[in-house]
Amino acid sequence: MEQSPLHDILNPKSIAFMGGSNSIENVGTSQLLNIVRGGFKGKVYPVHPREKEIMGLKAYPRIVELPEVADVAIMVIPNHAVPQALEDCGKKGIKRAVIITAGYEEMGAEGHRLQQHLLEIAKKHDIRFLGPNCIGVINAHIALNTTWFAHLYKPGGVGIISQSGSYVTQTLPYFGHLGLGLSKAISVGNQADIDMVDGLEYLGQDAQTKAIALYIEGLKRPRSFLQTARNITPRKPIVALYVGGTEAGRRAAQSHTGSISGPDELYEGLFRQCGILRARSLTELFDWSLALAQQPLPNGNRMVVLTNSGGPATSMADECSRHGLAVPPFDSQTQERIRGMTPDTASAKNPIDITMNYDLDLIFNRLPELTLSLKDFDGMLFYGIFGPIHFEHKKTMAHGLIHIPIDFLRDWMTKVCQTFVTYPERYRKPILCSCFCGREDEAVAFLQDAGIPVYPTPGRAVRAMAALWKYQKIRKGND
Repeated sequence: MEQSPLHDILNPKSIAFMGGSNSIENVGTSQLLNIVRGGFKGKVYPVHPREKEIMGLKAYPRIVELPEVADVAIMVIPNHAVPQALEDCGKKGIKRAVIITAGYEEMGAEGHRLQQHLLEIAKKHDIRFLGPNCIGVINAHIALNTTWFAHLYKPGGVGIISQSGSYVTQTLPYFGHLGLGLSKAISVGNQADIDMVDGLEYLGQDAQTKAIALYIEGLKRPRSFLQTARNITPRKPIVALYVGGTEAGRRAAQSHTGSISGPDELYEGLFRQCGILRARSLTELFDWSLALAQQPLPNGNRMVVLTNSGGPATSMADECSRHGLAVPPFDSQTQERIRGMTPDTASAKNPIDITMNYDLDLIFNRLPELTLSLKDFDGMLFYGIFGPIHFEHKKTMAHGLIHIPIDFLRDWMTKVCQTFVTYPERYRKPILCSCFCGREDEAVAFLQDAGIPVYPTPGRAVRAMAALWKYQKIRKGND
């Protein structure tokens, strides 16, 4: 993997940055700020023709005047200035570049000519580059973020390769709310040199990446993509969203990244041949990748549905039936045991609906331990997270009327959640949760940070579980 040019780009010890200034009006300034103040520990050398100092760092008028050979050069400069900057990289000995600047193949014939000129310069100096027309990279494990939005969240196991820069930068707050931690994110843009196949090869070998998400507008090397993906999917899941299969999608892709898209049926067959899970929306792309990166695979499709509300229980069971998951009833002995520990109003058949109930130990510990230990069930779908935020609201409303022991409830919730998050590993069965609250609820944040996905709706949790089962079938050669 260290032979990949992406290894140097994603793990630099020094960066030359062209296009940042002391004015936030420049797009590159925000990206430079993310590098300088985002936690990256390497050296950063701003390059600017006029500024002497940028963000407290000495600035250099040209690449060739840097005090050392930087591991990578990042360019957010007008496209007419890029060829000379690339030439200067060659003269200095810099062999890796990220060209964020747009205005190339996506602009038609003249843009294609300009892009070919960049390739000629790069080939002459043995430079490998990402882009042009991309947003750069993220390596969350070393706090490297060359994109426009700040990365403020914990690193994780999802690796992303995208032809759209937006989906590795503007999505960062969304990932945070979902509890999705990134390993690496690669915006390939026009794929003039380093392309999606290079990214797949890298992430396929990256130990920190547990699942790979792809946003595809068109492939430059479909045969190489097929072979590379085939080598990866038996041991690491890949989820892909392809958006160029319609006439409108093809036109948009051509003007966005200059990609040549193919018929939807062609990509459907391609994904099936190499064991890629095909998502039909961005929601599915990220939901499924999150589950695949964090949870064990189910050995079968038989699910326990555990809730404290009848509506979500019914929704989950119905959605399971639509997506190839079964919700079989428990045997009579198990039902009797469940009835012995639940209120009279509870349903014990599967789904288990204990009705609205504050017995946290029951729903988070005793019922999961009982049902996950059953050999006839392969995973759990859970609804019933009501953490401290709900009691904080009630405490405010009840001021002077009744006493609400919020600290006791918080400690109790923490205790039961600490045990709950151990169950997937203990029983080697996945647990996916849903809750209409997000990370503003401490209990939701606790579960997400411990590796149990919590989705905003019951249906999204079910569809993510179905993706786990589908990938298991792919691995077993049954799909």
